[in-house]
Amino acid sequence: MLQLKHAGSGKVIELDEFWLRYHCHCGDCLNTETHQRRYDVLELPADVYALRHSWESADQLLVEWSDGHRSSYDWAFIYDSQLEQLISRRTKSTALTPWNRSIALQNERHLRFSLPALVASDEQVKQLVGALVRYGIVFIDDVAPTPTMTELALRRCFPIMKTFFGEMWTFSDKPDHADTAYTKMYLGSHTDNTYFCDAAGLQALHCLDHSADGTGGENFFVDGLHLVQELRRRFPAAYEVLCRVQVPAEYIEQGQHHCHTAPIIRIDPLTGELLQLRLNVYDRAVFNTLPQREMASFYASLRQLLQMVREEEQQWQLKLRPGSLVIFDNWRVLHGRHAYTGRRIMCGAYVQRTDYQSKARILGLIE
Repeated sequence: MLQLKHAGSGKVIELDEFWLRYHCHCGDCLNTETHQRRYDVLELPADVYALRHSWESADQLLVEWSDGHRSSYDWAFIYDSQLEQLISRRTKSTALTPWNRSIALQNERHLRFSLPALVASDEQVKQLVGALVRYGIVFIDDVAPTPTMTELALRRCFPIMKTFFGEMWTFSDKPDHADTAYTKMYLGSHTDNTYFCDAAGLQALHCLDHSADGTGGENFFVDGLHLVQELRRRFPAAYEVLCRVQVPAEYIEQGQHHCHTAPIIRIDPLTGELLQLRLNVYDRAVFNTLPQREMASFYASLRQLLQMVREEEQQWQLKLRPGSLVIFDNWRVLHGRHAYTGRRIMCGAYVQRTDYQSKARILGLIE
């Protein structure tokens, strides 16, 4: 370990010497065009160590290594690369706003954007992505109710994810897929793709048409961030169970068989904050990942979570209408709808989590 005292601030940190050598950013060690390292761990001596180090300036550290290499490091890079700083930045940088129905209604004006304004302004796109990061849900208004214009609106902000549903998909009550969404029945609050190894990061929905004689079909949204925080506060034992127990999910139709197993609540191991809420009772597979003697505890915990989901104050209910596209975080926001009558046509799409986060990162909205 190398004990390093910053000449300017007097701060002292301890560094693993191999880590420091491995993070040399000179042109021999790092390809500055691709931002990739030029060598792997085995190409450095396992016992490499600093022969001497000194401060070239208040913020520039020079190190001479036992393998004959010389490195120059910026203090800010060294300091910001420590675990404690990463945890601090992740906790503070995103400024997430947990919401229930009343909070959502108070902030709805921050969640709505006009398609003409988005097309005309990159700053509007940045504000939309920022609102999506903060609240997990946004709306694009003034979208002509066609699949083509829905796709244009979504692609203005994000690339589209292709699944076995396609890229853009249109659905009604015709049984095109083995999914309850392709019916007129009530559809309870859920997240999509719990059977995928990597569930879609975002989902977009646009009601293209609901016949004049049709009734029902109101959508409702629940903020999983607020929900999980409340569960941890009110029912800590249930929270622990749902963070720990591996729950299988499955999707089967002709030509498709998807399976994945993971906890309902996935927590960031560094910050302890919610990473993903994975809740879909429709996709539940045979539950064979827990000893029978522990089943009662799991089901009691799941019931407590589902009862909270159905609380009136948790659910933001509104009717999606032609011309308004909703985009929501599928790792955070639960969605559902009431049963309906009449002819109702919806258009939708997914966005990969990595593409969503890449966009937010490029815009300087997340780490």
